[in-house]
Amino acid sequence: MRRRAFLGSSILAAAGALVAPRAAPSNLQGARTRRILYILGQFSAGTPEAMHLAAETIGNSSFNVLILAFLQATLVNGKLSLSYNGNAFPQLGPQVPALLARLRSGYGARKRLILSIGGWASAGNFEAIRSFGVPAFVRRLTQEAIAPLGIEGLDLDPEPNRGGMDQWMGVYREYATTLIEITKEYKRVHPTHLVTHSPIAAVAAEFYAKGGRQASQGTTLLEATRAHGGNSIDWLNVQFYEGGLIENGDIAGFYRDSLAAPLKLRATQTGIPNPMSFLMPGFEPEAGQPLAFCQQTIAAINRRCADLHMGKLKGAALWDYRQVAPEMANWSHGMEAALHP
Repeated sequence: MRRRAFLGSSILAAAGALVAPRAAPSNLQGARTRRILYILGQFSAGTPEAMHLAAETIGNSSFNVLILAFLQATLVNGKLSLSYNGNAFPQLGPQVPALLARLRSGYGARKRLILSIGGWASAGNFEAIRSFGVPAFVRRLTQEAIAPLGIEGLDLDPEPNRGGMDQWMGVYREYATTLIEITKEYKRVHPTHLVTHSPIAAVAAEFYAKGGRQASQGTTLLEATRAHGGNSIDWLNVQFYEGGLIENGDIAGFYRDSLAAPLKLRATQTGIPNPMSFLMPGFEPEAGQPLAFCQQTIAAINRRCADLHMGKLKGAALWDYRQVAPEMANWSHGMEAALHP
């Protein structure tokens, strides 16, 4: 979910979005409950004035879930250090907690804030977490970031240090058990919080939907993160840009045939009763996906999946704030209209 070269090309990767989980949290119930996800990574950079402007811009939009990208974890001589975009959490400006608190509840409809671990070349973060121990990591994360900043969830987005597709698949094979452990432990400690994963399209198909590739201990990631009453993953932000681009451009066909239909067939094993509420397509404006493209793709997905009788998309995702900030009103209202036709 960050600019990088993929397969030797200069295609830009980033993600931001409008999305909905498989079940709406109790404080967001309502006739028009469709989750709009938005990825934001600007609260540790720039001047206080710039940070305030970012909060005001997105606070006044329709986006109701904000993912703050990215958390970094490093382990040196057994000591774990956590930072946000290179800034230690205790060193974030004193205005940051107040800005985030205002974002959560100061603009009418309540918004939820999630912290993302990952982005391009992020495998080292998951190696540090694995080596330190997942339960100890979740405790530290809660103490340093989740509680002080009012964060209400975690997004997991492992990405390789270089691409091809073998590298994308490889990082998930290497850290599948760690992803499972983080997901389950975070949900155990914070049962009312959200946990999302953000794979590229091919990874979502192989490790989450189809069941053809073993993720860990003979099961897929969804099977391995099952909990009583459902799955511990609230939804997937499926990247359909850069590394997740579909070769023939038919996102709607891939969404149906490689994601939604296989998940529907395996609902008992995965604990995902409605893939249309679980799979959130992710787009990037600068990757040749302007607002009209996103709107048309959302409509095409709904048409392509109509025969599955699972309703319509509940949300979508965008990368990132800076790409749409100058036209925030258009993007906000345009994406909402696409999800509420």
